[in-house]
Amino acid sequence: GTVTSTMETACMISNVRITGRDGDTLSVSANFICHRFRRNERIRQYVGATNYTLVVGDSGIKIARRVVVIDAHELGSLGSVSFIL
Repeated sequence: GTVTSTMETACMISNVRITGRDGDTLSVSANFICHRFRRNERIRQYVGATNYTLVVGDSGIKIARRVVVIDAHELGSLGSVSFIL
């Protein structure tokens, strides 16, 4: 039979800062902590920062680039982190 693994996450974003502006382009940084809940596994926490390049246009603000930096000495014990990316 097929085993379905449900995963839920809860993320908090803080310290959102505009770190630069060049015309219609904004540089923005933020810190985050994500809690991942999966049945029959321990709760995992992921802490880090995200850096964005945003472009302001006629249709609104669009993300041109996002860089996620996870604050961990090693990723092996964290498991899959693709949900953050």
